[in-house]
Amino acid sequence: MEETIKGIVIRSTDYGEKDKIVDVFSPTGMVTFSAKGVRGASAKLKSLTALLTYGEFTLRQGRGKKVLSGGEVVENFFPCWTDPKRYSCAMICLETVEKLFKREEETKDEFVMLLKALGEITYGENALAACDWFVVRCAERTGCEYQSIAEFDPDTYQLISAIADGTEKGVVGATEGDLFSALRSIALCLNGEFGVRLRSLREAERIFFGF
Repeated sequence: MEETIKGIVIRSTDYGEKDKIVDVFSPTGMVTFSAKGVRGASAKLKSLTALLTYGEFTLRQGRGKKVLSGGEVVENFFPCWTDPKRYSCAMICLETVEKLFKREEETKDEFVMLLKALGEITYGENALAACDWFVVRCAERTGCEYQSIAEFDPDTYQLISAIADGTEKGVVGATEGDLFSALRSIALCLNGEFGVRLRSLREAERIFFGF
């Protein structure tokens, strides 16, 4: 029996000689499946297993796990692959989803948010602002009490509150340094409350600021 799901590839791991294990974030949670032979030079389904791919995935039940049998790429967010800043912002969003919603079964709203954020990161004017918006909204949905930031950094808290209302309103006059400080503060709250550490932040900081 086969099923077709829509989702975004958030992790794609080499397995064996030519296979991959793929994690897809969908409106009904995380779905993991194997993709056989997709690392071969002429593999027809290779494009469906690339990181950041938004597509329709047709899966069949194998021995104890789901196996990719077909599908169609809807969007590959290609400009992210050619722009280090956009790519680093996209990776932060994927890691946030993986670590905050890995065990959730109803993630329709989060899925729509991720699609919106990736679209803004890829084609918008301010990738970092879109990344901030997504991480802040995810933190809110998990119940993260980031209001404590106001006690030691009221300016950053004010920026975070504005970002939560929408990317355009939130970034008027904000520099990349301001936006990254807001992102770092939310990440610290997630780490403190849930033990979630966003490791992709370090690479993004290097790309944006050179250290």
